[in-house]
Amino acid sequence: MLAKTVKESQHDWDERLPLVLAAYRATPHESTGITPNKLFLGHEVRMPIDLVMGLLLEERTKNRTTDDYLAQLQHNSAEAFQLARRHLRVSAERRKKEYDNKVKPEHFVIGDWVFYHYPR
Repeated sequence: MLAKTVKESQHDWDERLPLVLAAYRATPHESTGITPNKLFLGHEVRMPIDLVMGLLLEERTKNRTTDDYLAQLQHNSAEAFQLARRHLRVSAERRKKEYDNKVKPEHFVIGDWVFYHYPR
């Protein structure tokens, strides 16, 4: 079924790709816990449905200067990066623990034959 779907959509993949990428960028990643939009842009991207439903009251009432916007963007970016680092650290520790559980320690004694990898 999947092969049929992919085969049918090969003729218009260039039209579908931006929508797929938009969905990917708006989805929180498991390792970071935040979306690529938030991490890269410092805020979430407004989707067409957001415009149809209307802006949030706090967004409509804000009269910000360029300096205020830049300060807020720097603050949001720093906060997002710290959060991503924390999530990545936890994710890496979890992966290490899973890896360590699967590894069998090898013990060698003097005189054992071993392979020695020597790339030239």
